[in-house]
Amino acid sequence: MPVTELSRKAMHLARLALSIVATMLCAAPAPAATTPAVADFSTCDKPVWPKESVLKSQHGTVTLAFMISEGGAVTDSKVVESSGFPLLDMAARDGIMKCRFVPATQDGKARAAWKQMQYVWKREPVAPDPAALAAMIGADREAAGAGDTAAALRLAEHFLLTEEGMVDKEEGGRWLRKAAAGGDPKAMEFLGSMLFEGHGVTQDKVEAVRWLERAAEAGSPSAQTFYGLLLMHGDGVARNEPVGEQWVTRAARQGHVHAQVQLVGLRLARGTVDADTIALLQRAIDQGNASAWMFLARCYEIGAGVTQDGSKAFALYARAAARGIAEATGTLAILYNKGMGLPEDRLAARTILGLAEEPPTDIVMPAAAAQ
Repeated sequence: MPVTELSRKAMHLARLALSIVATMLCAAPAPAATTPAVADFSTCDKPVWPKESVLKSQHGTVTLAFMISEGGAVTDSKVVESSGFPLLDMAARDGIMKCRFVPATQDGKARAAWKQMQYVWKREPVAPDPAALAAMIGADREAAGAGDTAAALRLAEHFLLTEEGMVDKEEGGRWLRKAAAGGDPKAMEFLGSMLFEGHGVTQDKVEAVRWLERAAEAGSPSAQTFYGLLLMHGDGVARNEPVGEQWVTRAARQGHVHAQVQLVGLRLARGTVDADTIALLQRAIDQGNASAWMFLARCYEIGAGVTQDGSKAFALYARAAARGIAEATGTLAILYNKGMGLPEDRLAARTILGLAEEPPTDIVMPAAAAQ
């Protein structure tokens, strides 16, 4: 065969080989394309700072790891680094569970993935303007002297509840009695509460009940609840459970959270908890009522109005205990000693109960991408 013919055949085979290689390269799968989950914080409710933490001046930073499902919902969360306060850690976990995310993807398909972020709990104190404060007090004194009960009540609150170091129980008490005598329901309730507890005044439960009854009759739902409970327990007044429950029910119908929670307690005792009761408790929790956590925990513990769930009950008891509910703390200790609760909730419980660290387990925290 002539050399030129061989050359043509060789070139043809070379082109054919290159074509096959190119085809194989085109057919090879492309590297897997992945995208991380993206937070849409506009979907998140503002984290609720527990009022118990505010009163105790608790603050700090908690680092969370959380699982984002294929649908973008948070399905699990864990504390990577505690703020030092279980209540703040729990509030952060509760907050992140309400968020929605754009899920992570792989090859264009959504996939579940862990992510990490921090909640920073910090409050900046606001110093009052001395000149503005003095002007306000002066104006209220003039108005209260002319019979303005609202101004008298503001003066009472200022001198009895002030944080500016100007507490004057004598002047505060004088303005409070003036506002109460003028028919202000809030002042009547405030005075009744002080007399009942003996805060800043000589304790007098009989006079306290009279003021609370007047405030209840004036329509104050919180006074109706307080007075109703005193009647139900016979504290400072002759015991009358039916009438006391009527007062608490009146307050509950006005949307008073504490009254609603008290009614839930009665239903639990009577074994009449239903779906409406659970919804009532959830609303109370959303409004920051600490006792509602304990009652809801009890419902999950015994299966009242919900499917019985020991782990859920444990987590709820922990939240109630962290809010200072003594009964919840006792129950939490019992359940802890029985080995109940998920690892994350048992970690919080150890802090709440003041227990030593448990031996490490083989549970491994999934890797999380930093937020």
